[in-house]
Amino acid sequence: MSIILPAQTFILPIVIGMVIGAAIASVFFIIFNKRRGSGNLSVKETIAAGILSNIDDFTEMFEPVYSVSLGKSNKQQEVFAEWNARVRDSAEDNGYKALFEKKFGDYASWGQGKKKFKEKKANKIFKKKAKQLVKIFFKGNILRGNSTFETGNENTAELYDFVGDGSIETDKQYEVLAPCWTYQEMTVDKGVIR
Repeated sequence: MSIILPAQTFILPIVIGMVIGAAIASVFFIIFNKRRGSGNLSVKETIAAGILSNIDDFTEMFEPVYSVSLGKSNKQQEVFAEWNARVRDSAEDNGYKALFEKKFGDYASWGQGKKKFKEKKANKIFKKKAKQLVKIFFKGNILRGNSTFETGNENTAELYDFVGDGSIETDKQYEVLAPCWTYQEMTVDKGVIR
């Protein structure tokens, strides 16, 4: 017959608890990694993938959203209305249409209080939502140019519209009035130079 000492009575439950805790943590780790690797995309990733699969439907639509995100546009509602229309009319749908509608589709009610419209509140919401949409562009590698000056070359006319007399000349320095937006080698929103 063995005698159990008081210290041994505490050690056994602690060891059993540690083993059970490690087993539970392992199960959660396996489930989480299986879910991440199974192709499930986040809302932002799904919307970005949907925009990319319909990229031709959104040409000339990126800089207006960026302007709204900075609070530099008074056509906020028109910009979101056009985005919603183009998303709705796009051919390919990986589930992004419903997610876009849920996240950005209620633009007409942004700023609407219980009794009256609050313009200041609406401006804040439009700015916040536009920032979210710009982050989605960046997540999909739709990138905004950051040059303030552009040197003319054989590709400049594909990236920028020229404001002024004549045409774009090679090796001439131009001021960028509005940056271009690109996805890989494709120009999705032409910039403006002079």
